[in-house]
Amino acid sequence: MDKEKLFDINEVEWQDCKEGMRACVFRASKQATLQYSEIQPEGIVDSHSHPAEQVIYVQKGYIDLTVEGKTYSLTPGCFGYIPSEATHEVINQGNSTCIVIDVFFPEREDREHCETVKDMGHNWNRGVK
Repeated sequence: MDKEKLFDINEVEWQDCKEGMRACVFRASKQATLQYSEIQPEGIVDSHSHPAEQVIYVQKGYIDLTVEGKTYSLTPGCFGYIPSEATHEVINQGNSTCIVIDVFFPEREDREHCETVKDMGHNWNRGVK
């Protein structure tokens, strides 16, 4: 049985993925990887595919998500599902930074878990024996 893990994006070192995009990655288990991304205006996540299934959630901003050649406009509060090996890309179509949260399952082995660089004092160990 896996042990619980906790993660705060304010405590970790962010990764520059490409020009106009940065992210922090939480490799929760062999079954799931989570990625919190900020994409600058006109930023593009180039067309790609991967073995993991993906759920995408737009927290802030406006993106065009293209999956297998079909484009969908996603706004804050929208979710999308991308099947395993489906070719897809994302473009920030808005005038402000877009925040996107991705959940990949199983884990994305090509994503590095972000290192903790500061302690925000959550006291997450309270009550642990």
